[in-house]
Amino acid sequence: MITLDLKSDPKAAALYERNIEAIRRHVPGIADRLETIDEPVSRVVRTDDDDLNLDIGHTLFYEAGVRKFVDEQYVGYVADPYRIDIGWPVADMEPPQIMTKVAIRRLTEMAKLNGIQRLPPGLQRGVTGFAVSLGVGIGDHIGRMLRDHDAQSLIVVEQFIEFLWHSLHLNPWHEWIDIVEERNGRVFMILDDNPASVSAELTNALRSDNGGTLDGSLIYTHYRSHLVREIHRGLSDQISYIGSNRGFFEDENIMILNSTRNFLARDHAIWRSRPRREKSCPAFVVAAGPSADIAIETIRKYKDNAVVISCGSGLKVLLSQGIRPDYHVEVENTFGQADILEKVASEFDLSGITLVAAATVNPRTAAVFDKVIFFHRDTVCSTRFFELNGNPVYLAVPTVANGGARFALGMAFKEVYLFGVDLGTRLPDYHHSKASGYYTDEEFMFSFQGVKESTIMPITAEGNLGGTVLTNDGFLLSRLFMQKLVQAYTGYTVYNCSDGVDIPGTVPKLPGKVTFTATPDDRKAAMKLIDREIDHYGQGDCVDLARYRDLRQKTSDWYVGAYETIDRMAEVTELDVFKAYDQLWNLFQPPSEAEFDPIAAVVWQNNFGTVMTLFNVYFRIHRRVEDRDVMRVYQMFLSELRCFLQDMEAILASVIDLLVEETEQVKAEQPLSA
Repeated sequence: MITLDLKSDPKAAALYERNIEAIRRHVPGIADRLETIDEPVSRVVRTDDDDLNLDIGHTLFYEAGVRKFVDEQYVGYVADPYRIDIGWPVADMEPPQIMTKVAIRRLTEMAKLNGIQRLPPGLQRGVTGFAVSLGVGIGDHIGRMLRDHDAQSLIVVEQFIEFLWHSLHLNPWHEWIDIVEERNGRVFMILDDNPASVSAELTNALRSDNGGTLDGSLIYTHYRSHLVREIHRGLSDQISYIGSNRGFFEDENIMILNSTRNFLARDHAIWRSRPRREKSCPAFVVAAGPSADIAIETIRKYKDNAVVISCGSGLKVLLSQGIRPDYHVEVENTFGQADILEKVASEFDLSGITLVAAATVNPRTAAVFDKVIFFHRDTVCSTRFFELNGNPVYLAVPTVANGGARFALGMAFKEVYLFGVDLGTRLPDYHHSKASGYYTDEEFMFSFQGVKESTIMPITAEGNLGGTVLTNDGFLLSRLFMQKLVQAYTGYTVYNCSDGVDIPGTVPKLPGKVTFTATPDDRKAAMKLIDREIDHYGQGDCVDLARYRDLRQKTSDWYVGAYETIDRMAEVTELDVFKAYDQLWNLFQPPSEAEFDPIAAVVWQNNFGTVMTLFNVYFRIHRRVEDRDVMRVYQMFLSELRCFLQDMEAILASVIDLLVEETEQVKAEQPLSA
């Protein structure tokens, strides 16, 4: 066995330089980290049978030589590749938004009517968005993946950066990256050994095209480890989120309508994300998980010494026990949520409670509170419209518990206690607090989309206080965002006093073990400070009529460009599905960074989610049809896309015209001195 000195080998050193420059085009930070390696601890050795292996100090990494190992492993992988299989689209299983559901149904039904032949189960076209390698080792398998499979982008996960350093001296990464670039793809490299952060980065990479070409993505496991096992589990937990899009047309219209009407209706404050003075008391974030019932006495004991923030159904849980929260958080934009709060307001006195809500909530939601603080949630068209180049509040969704924790940390409470943030349950029949509307109101389960679904928990996850709990995709997504939030606030402590799923980064604590020294005066001082740290506005102050008129014109301009793009796409005689995707993607990008137009971006955001969902549906059909039907499916998709865009243009134009009319009316009724 001979140890190879790769740095002193001119051929290997030259290959490394070519490779590092190719990597730098995509992940310059990783290139910089690789350049800092001078003398790696691990070594590449040539074995007696003229193969290669990695000497990691106390043993060899591969049981056999790496090339023999990869040859055998790769043959097995090709015979039965692990793919992300979203499947042939089925309308009844898709999100409830009408435009998208109709589009899915029309595309699938038109395929039947036109005699489009679906490939037998298990047979699919090879084209896909991503090739993912979990582990690099020496890297012999990666080039084979890209050459043998038509994947657009490459994602590499490796916990040992030295392995990648060795691979760059031995393999033509620059050629592999050229293949990715020829397909107009991207290279992602995730070098870390923390399962939580690796899973989060991998999720972000797979969502980089927002699910348009996720179907069929290849997952190649090069070696087994604790990290890889956790990544596989994370992928299983988050696959529905990874494949989801970034908004729907109907929702975007509702959100800009609600936001405008909220700002026109009353005086209000806006909470924006920026540094604030630390608060001298803790914050209690109370949701309606089943463990809220056993935490009530702890909350009652300290309610005058901590700022209490209720979340969604947690409001009724507290009020039914005679505990009045200081702030109440809502994020849903539905009529159903407004109905629920109006019922609560008819049973309990809500005076003195300040609503903290996404600006997109239904105006009836805000109307039941004397005082309201709105915030602009990220990645929705209303935020782009009102904040322009501002700073939205990230990680405040998808659930009200996320919003409550985000408000507490954003307002600089150094200690945050989570109660009833179970995101799951120990017992299937005990899915929420017994004091919540889930059990006290017969109509609650049918109040709005997602309520009943939140009681169905088919997934098992590790428990915060040990053992396992039942949960579901929506709650796991909430946990992922909560985890990211906690990681973003280093130096802050989040105590999870809930008997639900484990939230990485939080500190498990039994409610009965909660203790701190803050006083009622500290609580009062914190609330006064919060009031000074938010921006206060009068009725209609945030609504600029000229901006709506600008939006109306740019809406018309964007649709003209979209129709022209579709016409050009329809002229092709040979289909490049990656190019087709990129042409649609470019409809939502500025010509250059310097030419970014925030008002045009509102139009992009409004249309993006639905257009990309339509492409996702088309792509899933494309991967499962005979060669002779490929162009017919493509033209059918473009025809349907144009029809739907024409409908969307008419709807969006009418929404903007309505908001112009309502704004003019409110402005006309205001006194001249306002």
